[in-house]
Amino acid sequence: MTVPTTLYLVRHGESEANAARRFAGQTDSPLTASGRQQARVIADELAKTRFDRIVSSDLSRTRDTADVIAKRHGLRVEVFPELREIDVGERTGKPFDEVRGLPNWTDHGFVAWPGGETLEEVLARVLGIIQRLTRESPGKTILVVGHGGVNRILLSHFLGILPKLDRTPAPNTNISVVHTDGKTHTVERLFAADHVMGAERG
Repeated sequence: MTVPTTLYLVRHGESEANAARRFAGQTDSPLTASGRQQARVIADELAKTRFDRIVSSDLSRTRDTADVIAKRHGLRVEVFPELREIDVGERTGKPFDEVRGLPNWTDHGFVAWPGGETLEEVLARVLGIIQRLTRESPGKTILVVGHGGVNRILLSHFLGILPKLDRTPAPNTNISVVHTDGKTHTVERLFAADHVMGAERG
């Protein structure tokens, strides 16, 4: 029997595209000053959690968030381009308000974003890395610093509800915790953000 791996899925801090309410997709939108502060807050929140590995996508908003956390644990960040955000194709760089109401695969199952990826394609590339990590590190605890759209797809998969997506609010640096052996999955926490709210009140 395979010993489950524990995954902490964390969204990166606020990026310039987040602040401007634009689709970043796979473009490299860096952290804002607020995003860098959020990275320090999430590092404090996770300081007492023992991680065996810390991984992120290759985009700077995830790498920079992961680096702040990793320094607290004396670990290096392993970078996987497959963990990148959804390729939103023609909508890259466009304001959210401009495309509100237009169809995309969040409404229509596995239909592709115009010029971008299908939900099925995103799941396949990201799940490949997650399954690799699970095989390589049974019984270990891994921090995965990723993106809002990708994390939502992964967690909806772990919850067994795809192609429907869980719509729980998921602000920057939210935390989800999953135990998985690659075949069965238990979601312990889903888009937890108490630390985000506490920092905003502070």
